[in-house]
Amino acid sequence: MAKLKVIKTGPMTTIQDFGRFGFRRYGIPQSGVMDRKMMIAANQLVGNPNKFPVIEFALMDMELEALEETVISVVGASFKVNGQIQGKCENVSVGDKVSISAPTFVYGYLGMGGCIQAKEDFGSVSTYERAGFGGIDGRGLQMGDELISDGEGEIKAQADIPDRENEELVTIRIMKGPEWNLLKELPSLESFQVDGSSDRMGVRLTGAKLDCDYQEIASSAVIPGTIQLPADGHPIILMNDCQTTGGYPRIGKVIDEDMGGLAQVRAGGKVKLILVDT
Repeated sequence: MAKLKVIKTGPMTTIQDFGRFGFRRYGIPQSGVMDRKMMIAANQLVGNPNKFPVIEFALMDMELEALEETVISVVGASFKVNGQIQGKCENVSVGDKVSISAPTFVYGYLGMGGCIQAKEDFGSVSTYERAGFGGIDGRGLQMGDELISDGEGEIKAQADIPDRENEELVTIRIMKGPEWNLLKELPSLESFQVDGSSDRMGVRLTGAKLDCDYQEIASSAVIPGTIQLPADGHPIILMNDCQTTGGYPRIGKVIDEDMGGLAQVRAGGKVKLILVDT
């Protein structure tokens, strides 16, 4: 058994796995990690299967204390143990203090050797705070919480860590959506900025407006990656905690491969949408 105690954390620190699937017809969102590649890397570094839950933290730093010996990994941020800078993975012993920096981009990931224990709802331990699903009592982590896993893990030298670079303009590939033909011009001709109100439910794009023969549609199915276009012409790209239906035109869908990169674009970052055939 491994155990860490939360000493300090921010409001967007949650337990997440790949998410819950097969329940959208009941109005239950997918949830799950925002950057799957970073989650997989965090698990690989401690010898876990890819699907094991991790701790996702956003925008702020965090501090932990080891209550039992374990192996931890940090992807998307840097960390220290007892004030000493570490690589991506390290053994920690009882009493060790772990300080993790704010993520380099938006989201960072903490892996623990073994499977982190959390509440399972609808086949997943992913935290969905609006309904109180998963995680620790369906909420984000708080000071004093204890993270317990069922094993100690082992340090692995190899992991497929995604290369998320600080690019001035992040290119996101999209496919046509059911209401694509309402557009008067191609999104590939425009660049946008990520709005500060973006969160786990959706990424709002501002700046350029899309010209569209706007019309509301009957409430229809949406999924993470769906690009909705409100009347103001500013697209909304739905993310993991999004609703299951919506009434805005669905002009496109971000390909799954690019969802993690999109999630990691900070507020004010520039995004360009490129249409691809798949």
